[in-house]
Amino acid sequence: MATKEELEEQLRIARKDIEALAGMASDTARDQVANGADLAKAQLEHLSDETRALYDNARSQGAQLRSATEDHIRANPLATVGMSFAAGFVLAGLLGRK
Repeated sequence: MATKEELEEQLRIARKDIEALAGMASDTARDQVANGADLAKAQLEHLSDETRALYDNARSQGAQLRSATEDHIRANPLATVGMSFAAGFVLAGLLGRK
């Protein structure tokens, strides 16, 4: 059977081992959080770049559509006025119903 001193020494060693394991676990968790934060930041930057590209593309297509619409209106002013009148007439009929 172990003596009191031997048991106390084993307990002291076990406490040191537990402290070392807790420190290692803390370091590992800290590293994983830092890596996760870095990964999230990189993904956010990637999404930001994609979003910016999508916005620029949509803006360019909108400008092209606007230009094409203006050209069509200039080329067909009477048809444009007629279509606007017809659309207004239909819309007024729909909104006038209760």
